[in-house]
Amino acid sequence: MTVQAFNPSDLSQSAANWAVSQRIVGNFAPHAQLVPNLTLALDPGNLLNGTTLTEVNAQSVGPFAPPAIGFRIDRVVVDRNTGAATIVTGTPNSLTPPAIPTGTLPVARVMLLPTTDAIGNDLIVDERALVDSNTRPSNPIKCMITLNGTNQVLPPNVYTKVSFANAVINTQSAYDMSTQQFKPTIAGVYSIFCQLSIDCNSGRSIGCVIRKNGSPIATFFNSTSVTGSTFANTSALVTMNGTDDYVEFYAFSTNAANVNIVGTSHASFFSANLVSV
Repeated sequence: MTVQAFNPSDLSQSAANWAVSQRIVGNFAPHAQLVPNLTLALDPGNLLNGTTLTEVNAQSVGPFAPPAIGFRIDRVVVDRNTGAATIVTGTPNSLTPPAIPTGTLPVARVMLLPTTDAIGNDLIVDERALVDSNTRPSNPIKCMITLNGTNQVLPPNVYTKVSFANAVINTQSAYDMSTQQFKPTIAGVYSIFCQLSIDCNSGRSIGCVIRKNGSPIATFFNSTSVTGSTFANTSALVTMNGTDDYVEFYAFSTNAANVNIVGTSHASFFSANLVSV
């Protein structure tokens, strides 16, 4: 619906009614600024994520950038967790609003023309939908990937990417076999565990590393007390954006010569699952 300014009367009962209802009806309410310009005003809001209640102050969104020609419908969304508002730019001359990004909730649509020099209430469509009945995917991502029974050579003193190649579980193909990356398409927090069994001489160290977007986020080193297979494992809770975030797994050894990452499926593997969105 097209938004309007809400102005309760000065009657005491009206003021009392508004005080009671404001938290519900005013939650992230979009409207023009008091002096309209190319930004949009959002009233304070609140979000409940599990047992965490987040109170969000009033926000000013923009400025919007009018199209050079034709028209464009932009969208304003808020982050499900923080409530921070952002603009999703639409496609020029398309009546279809831009898609709602994963991890956000819709607040408003804004119609823009080349001549738009201020966002008035007549250009704003309220589309607040702050309760999502499908907050958890019906097919949540779960992975368990192993080395498929084949040992992998591990050179000395070099961080080497582990070539996990056998999918025991790989919902929605979240683990890409070709790039050897865990790259889920659902944004959220993932619990990730990696275990490696490495053949090594006594008195050496082996390491297991989880990297996100190329940077280590969890590392574990184990000193070998005997010659033979020794385990190293580590885990992490990782926030993934569902688009270009990826996770890889690396091994390390201080052995003087090449050693093997043991390929037995129960010895070297990683698992990952979505725990919250």
